[in-house]
Amino acid sequence: MSELQPLLIEIGTEEIPAGVAPRMGEALKVAVEKLLADANVAPQSLRLGVTPRRLLLHADACPVVQADAEETLWGPPERVAFPDGKAGGAAIGFAKKSGLSLDDFELADKGDGKGNYMKAVRTVKGRMVADMLAEAMPAILRKLPSPKQMQWRDGDERSDAFIRPVRWMVARLGDDVIDFSFAGITAGLISRGHRMHGSEGELDVSDPFGWLEGQCVRADRDARKALIAKQLMDAASEAGVTLVDDEDLLDEVTDLVEWPHAIAARYDDDFLRLPEEVSRIELKHHQRCFSSHDVDGNVTPVFFTVANIQSKNPAAVAQGNERVVNARLADAAFYFDRDPQQALEARVEKLSEIVFQDGLGMVGDQVRRMRAFVLDNATALGVNANDAQRAAYLCKSDLTTGLVGEFPELQGYMGGIYARMDGENESVAGGIAQHYAPSGAEDDLPDNRIARAIGVVERADKLLGYFHLGRIPTASADPFGLRRAAIGLIRLLSDTTQPIDMTLDQVIDEVAKQWNQQRVTIAISDETKAKVHAFVIERLLGLSSALGFSKTSIDAAVHSSENRPLYRETLIARHLMGFEDSDEGQAIAAANKRTANILKKAADIPAAVDVALFAESAERALYDALLKAETDFRSAVSVAGFDDSIAPALSVLATLREPVDTFFDDVMVMAEDMQVRGNRLALLARLRQLFLNLADVSRL
Repeated sequence: MSELQPLLIEIGTEEIPAGVAPRMGEALKVAVEKLLADANVAPQSLRLGVTPRRLLLHADACPVVQADAEETLWGPPERVAFPDGKAGGAAIGFAKKSGLSLDDFELADKGDGKGNYMKAVRTVKGRMVADMLAEAMPAILRKLPSPKQMQWRDGDERSDAFIRPVRWMVARLGDDVIDFSFAGITAGLISRGHRMHGSEGELDVSDPFGWLEGQCVRADRDARKALIAKQLMDAASEAGVTLVDDEDLLDEVTDLVEWPHAIAARYDDDFLRLPEEVSRIELKHHQRCFSSHDVDGNVTPVFFTVANIQSKNPAAVAQGNERVVNARLADAAFYFDRDPQQALEARVEKLSEIVFQDGLGMVGDQVRRMRAFVLDNATALGVNANDAQRAAYLCKSDLTTGLVGEFPELQGYMGGIYARMDGENESVAGGIAQHYAPSGAEDDLPDNRIARAIGVVERADKLLGYFHLGRIPTASADPFGLRRAAIGLIRLLSDTTQPIDMTLDQVIDEVAKQWNQQRVTIAISDETKAKVHAFVIERLLGLSSALGFSKTSIDAAVHSSENRPLYRETLIARHLMGFEDSDEGQAIAAANKRTANILKKAADIPAAVDVALFAESAERALYDALLKAETDFRSAVSVAGFDDSIAPALSVLATLREPVDTFFDDVMVMAEDMQVRGNRLALLARLRQLFLNLADVSRL
């Protein structure tokens, strides 16, 4: 057995942006694990550490030398290697190429029925694991995922690209240094502690996490996050307030500090008159601070910052944060007092001065398209036409306000507040306030139907415009947030609690119609519409598990012959999940795959089935079962509630399993008699169409 030694790899950098280091660290761990696993090397307890300034891998024990392996070599067949019973040129050449003598080979049966072959078994000496890692590490580091990379010069030499400049590297297997260079740095023994509290020193290969703890670096990200959460809860308890939970902010702060210390602070009570979201956005997005509530759920002026130092004077740290927050909230209060002096309606004209996107006109043009869409489709959208068009008309006016200009994260929210100040009814104000939701796959959907209607048209409008310009997301880049727009559109159209009775095609066509009628900037082509449709469906398949169904079930639902609203497709998909796991479902899916493949290759299929051409009893049995199933299917789907009709419809389709199986067992579809063949194809086409009325179950 190979000697075991601790393995240690640390990449030290300038501060990596929040959210990036964990992905890079996980990718580093996966890559090293794969490298070692492929070499049959098994490190014990491989642990990952991630901070803003370092990626760290450590294993308690790792083999120093790869285990020797036996390799079987197969040479030419006996008749070629020994044509006259003696070794010929082929045998001698293969032995020489293999680095073996002829005496090392035997003749053995390969098991392919072609006689004996030359065969030898040789031992491949295991490599030093440190050498393997030294060769692989530069390439592994170059491939770590990051949104952007930098290069810097070391004299006349250009460095390797990386997310931030590399400042030190430690790489050891026991006492041996893993000798490699990357980004102008050569791996060694020396690490660095906390930027202010720590120092340089030899990183302990046996306990790097403990050594770093002594240097004021908590390298275990999960432990650091848990510590921050506890410190915040303790500080809130001491201040007599309740911390506002914010998992995203907690994750962000965890990735910004190495030695966290939560400190309570307080902004001026005068700013409590501001809407709660204003102070929350300022604290979260600009200062990375946590808000608080009192026992009744009201906002308090107490907030919490997480410092990356252990200050001897935490009050001074609190005061510094208070000065910044008070100054920012003073600006917010100024705009909050001034903005309502001009009503939202009076601001609409200014939207014609704000560029929507180069090549796509102005925001004012977009507002006119959105207003026309909700007015034309109010019934299908389930909204009051007057309120919906009013909300669409005003929904972007807050972009011209000082407060949204200072705090862009407040767009929509402040529009709703200002709309209420202007005397707009709650339906209109709520539609304005919530129309940006949802912003992601897990955010809450608007409870206001008008907000949903505006959200649908805004997202479809954006997708059509950018796709027209050819600015389609790639695998690595989506600078205009089009995937997010597609996800928002999907979630709005697929929700069953407040269903929108428009198909995806109808939404795309109606929004494109507004572009084309407006003709201010562009005309949307059928090709662009098709690309947007395909892009949204692709995102839908990727979002399937988050929406509560499998990828195969929604794929089957959206490829039916019916063009349904997306919320109905999701209802079908949820029912198909149970069906596809049943014996009947699997058998019918297999039969549909077979049917689809046969029909795909066939040409000139008759439009109708001629019972006089039936030659086998299985044909008649399937036809009779199909007639009954068609009648029963129509009855099942005629019930008032669409969701209530799906299970009975699937039960009807399941009755076809036995006659379909018997048909394929007993009947040759591609008969020599062309009339009989065509009739059997027509029967299969009719069978397939019945299933397609609900879903393309061949995709299950």
